[in-house]
Amino acid sequence: MYEDYEESCYEPTLADEIMIEYQQKMKDALLESVRQEIEGIKSENERLKEENGKLQELVYGIQQRENSLEIEKSQFQRKLRCERLSELMGDFEVIMYRVDDDYVKMPKCNNCNKDRKIEFISPLGSKMTENCTCNTTKTVYKVEEFVCAEFRIDRDKRQMLMWYKVKEGKDRDYDHCKLLNDNAKVYEEGTNSEDLDVKYYDLYFKSKEQCQKYCDWLNNQK
Repeated sequence: MYEDYEESCYEPTLADEIMIEYQQKMKDALLESVRQEIEGIKSENERLKEENGKLQELVYGIQQRENSLEIEKSQFQRKLRCERLSELMGDFEVIMYRVDDDYVKMPKCNNCNKDRKIEFISPLGSKMTENCTCNTTKTVYKVEEFVCAEFRIDRDKRQMLMWYKVKEGKDRDYDHCKLLNDNAKVYEEGTNSEDLDVKYYDLYFKSKEQCQKYCDWLNNQK
């Protein structure tokens, strides 16, 4: 019985061993090829990612430069337009006035120190300070003078004015160009201050006295 079992056991031949070894080598070679291919793809992806990043930086730099040039172009055109208009309209300049606001300190009282602080001792004995009631500001309205040139543009049947404010201390060089909005109005003589239906910064006066009178009225409203 045992002899029959031994006779039935299969023993691999040399050819079988050679075949198994060959198959294993082919498998290992295939796995190595796949691994190298994957590594190559990873390396190529990293290279493309790096090049793409450099390309995006280059595109961003070009866009920034284009934006900068566009801003410089607009600024130059605006400056040139203002200078040119100042030359063309210089002989037609007129003085007009507008209300400007300023913030001034309230009069100092005698109850605080030079910094307008009230000094006191806390219940725990610590030296403390707090702002005095006089340490506040109030709005004061005053006259602002404009040198301006006026011309009219027919846009949708609306008349528009261009104003040029002269900067103090400069010899007829214009500080900025301002296109009045639809809310801007010129004061009509004889109109009561309380009847004006326009914001004070959109109202222009032909005389300094009229503007000062309106400033006084605004200051007395507080």
